[in-house]
Amino acid sequence: MCRTRSCMARRLPANFARALRPHHTDAGLGVRSARPPDTPPAAPRPPDDDQPVSDHEWTLRTARAADVLTRTLPSFFATGLVDAPTLYSPAVRLAYTPPAPLPAPLPRTLHVEGFSLYLASSVFVRHTLNALYADLAVALNKVALAAPPAHREKSLFIGLTVTGVARVSGAPGEWEVNSTYTFSPLTGLIHVHTVNSIHPAPHHAVYDALRAALRLPVFSPPGVGPGRPGGAAGAVQTPTLRATVKDR
Repeated sequence: MCRTRSCMARRLPANFARALRPHHTDAGLGVRSARPPDTPPAAPRPPDDDQPVSDHEWTLRTARAADVLTRTLPSFFATGLVDAPTLYSPAVRLAYTPPAPLPAPLPRTLHVEGFSLYLASSVFVRHTLNALYADLAVALNKVALAAPPAHREKSLFIGLTVTGVARVSGAPGEWEVNSTYTFSPLTGLIHVHTVNSIHPAPHHAVYDALRAALRLPVFSPPGVGPGRPGGAAGAVQTPTLRATVKDR
C-alpha cells in the first residue's frame, strides 16, 4: 500500500500533486515586512533602483503612479496607501523640514528611509488621526506633473486639504499639505517624497510619537559617525532622525 507523500503524489493528478508541495509564506509583521498589516495585497515588487527599465516602461510607471495617487489619496484614511509596492522604490525617502526648528534632539529636517518605514509612517498618520478625529476627508487642491526637458526627469506635485472633527471637543480641524513626489530616473518608481509644507505645522510631540512608533533611535547625519570621516567613537554629533531599511 502506498503510504508516503511522494508515493501518493505520483498517483495523484498533477494539480493535486502541486498542492502537496510546501508553500513559502512571509511571516514578517509590522514595519519589518514589505507589506504591513494595514496594506492590502499588491503585485510583485518592481526591479530595484539599480536596475534601469526601458523608456517605454519608465513612462508607463510614472504615468500610472500619478494616476493611482490622484485617484486614491482622497480615500487615504479609509484604505491607506494603495498599490504601494508597485509605485515606490525600495529605498524611498520621506523628508520634511518644519517651518520652525524643533527642540533638541530632533533634527532640522526629518528623514525616514526605506520602503517598510515609509509604509509604517503612513500607517501611523492614518491610525493616529482616525483615533483623534471623526469624519476625516481628503480633498485635492492642486495636481501638477513637472517634466523638464532633461531625459527621464519627472516629479508630481500634489496639494491637498485634510479635514476632520475632534472626537473629544467636537472642534473642526483642517490641514493643508503640499508634497512633491520625485521619480527615479532609472526605474520610474517614486524614490523621494518631499513634504513641502503642512499648515498648521504639527506640534513637536507628533514627531516624538512617530519616532517612538517606528522604534527609531536618533542617528547621526549620513556620512558621519564612528569609523567615518568627521566622526569618531564618543564624538558629539549633530542628531538627525534617520533610518535605512533594505527590504530585499
